[in-house]
Amino acid sequence: MLLGMEQAIELSASDISKVVDTFVQEAGVKDVQVFTCPLQAFACLEAYYEESVGKLRQAVLSPLKLQLLSQEKEGVYPYLGVWGKTLGSSETVKSFGILREKGFHGITVTRPDIFKSYLLQQMESIAMYDQVLFIVAKSSKPIPVYFLKEDILAGVQDVADIQSLLPLPCLRSIDDEIVDGKMDWHHLPIKPLAYFQAERIDYSLGRIAHYCGTQPQHFQRFIVLTNYHRYTDLFFQYAQQALQDPDSGYTCWVEPQDRVLGPQELSQSLLQESGIHFQMPAYHLVRPDGNGISLVNIGVGPSNARTITDHLAVLRPHCWLMMGHCAGLRHSQVLGDYVLANGYMRQDHVLDNEMPLNVPIPSLLLIHEVLKQAIGDVCGFDEQAMPRRVRMGTVLSVANRNWELSVKAMETLLVLGRAVAVDMETTTIAVNGLRYRVPYAALLCVSDRPFHGELKLERLAKNFYRQRVRQHFDVGIRAMEMLRHIDPDVLHSPELRGFQDVSFR
Repeated sequence: MLLGMEQAIELSASDISKVVDTFVQEAGVKDVQVFTCPLQAFACLEAYYEESVGKLRQAVLSPLKLQLLSQEKEGVYPYLGVWGKTLGSSETVKSFGILREKGFHGITVTRPDIFKSYLLQQMESIAMYDQVLFIVAKSSKPIPVYFLKEDILAGVQDVADIQSLLPLPCLRSIDDEIVDGKMDWHHLPIKPLAYFQAERIDYSLGRIAHYCGTQPQHFQRFIVLTNYHRYTDLFFQYAQQALQDPDSGYTCWVEPQDRVLGPQELSQSLLQESGIHFQMPAYHLVRPDGNGISLVNIGVGPSNARTITDHLAVLRPHCWLMMGHCAGLRHSQVLGDYVLANGYMRQDHVLDNEMPLNVPIPSLLLIHEVLKQAIGDVCGFDEQAMPRRVRMGTVLSVANRNWELSVKAMETLLVLGRAVAVDMETTTIAVNGLRYRVPYAALLCVSDRPFHGELKLERLAKNFYRQRVRQHFDVGIRAMEMLRHIDPDVLHSPELRGFQDVSFR
């Protein structure tokens, strides 16, 4: 049971046995292994997961095997627990990867092939403290067969014979109680180690593939969200240039239907056709370390913005950036000006139940500074032009695209809120970023000025798209490239985290 104990641990066998007994009794785990080495602990997680998938693969071949699997409580998610006796220093700046509370922490784990880098980074950070044990075990939570990355039912002659015996998703296990702070934290014998249980993650991984047309393992840690296919075209052009540069660090392009194209295969791209079958097609410029750029065309509206960020959050990205258009409200704004939100007015209503309206949504200063620098680099604005062409201010996000038809009812709100722009997604992206502790920002470009007679109709829109979209895209990509060089410990700033929070990022 006691493996990987090459580090000095001032604990007796009796003490370690008590730690194991607590996890067995409170978490309902079995086949417990204890480690101090993160790599060895992860290897055990990996082995347990593959063992469970293998047993499920064999069990679906007959009703009897499925019954035995259930009776023996096999085919289950692996479980990762952490026990810590000492605490991180109160002077530590890091807001994650540390133990703020001594005692017991744990979570079920899935898809170690996708989350290897993330899990090891968090475990290695925690392992810097003395008196820390990693507990790896088999949980009591069956892996639903429809959540597996392979279709293990493909070889079954008659699924109806085993349908009632298959492990299926349990909606009570697919929730955001940890994220939304709805757990009775102080009375939990084992605190949650991370934000998402395995079943919640698998649910989102499946939805990502369904909506975006690419498997979740292709997603990079810097995600651009946009509304227009024009940005997809520009992203492909950028990828073509980057992949021809051997010093760029990028290795391939991935487009919907999981078409993976290397530098010499880009002529085979089906850019126009590949995304039409998916609601929110995603495209990826891949780096081996996962720090490349993904772009998702989310369509229009706060509902789509919430839907996709609810799922992308499980991938624990380093940043998501809304690259969208907005209506400018001030006399001094002109088409093509930029807006960076430092305040958010919420008329989208898609997250009111999870994040009440009286919860303040902060702007993240570091990302705003990077965006301003990227605008300066790309646009060449001097110190006088920058404050005129880049407006910091409150953005109002609405659910009604035809908000211009209700402008009389909105005028007072816009004046009281000192709004500088109106759009449909920025606030939703920010609220879910804060909710899921994902660094967030929006780079908005003024595409119309309804209060000043410049409505987004066909002629005005075409002129704007022709003149401004390329520059807007270049600024956003430049910002993402700059963010990649910032230490994640700095990028994931403490203001994203609560005073009572999980240990993993």
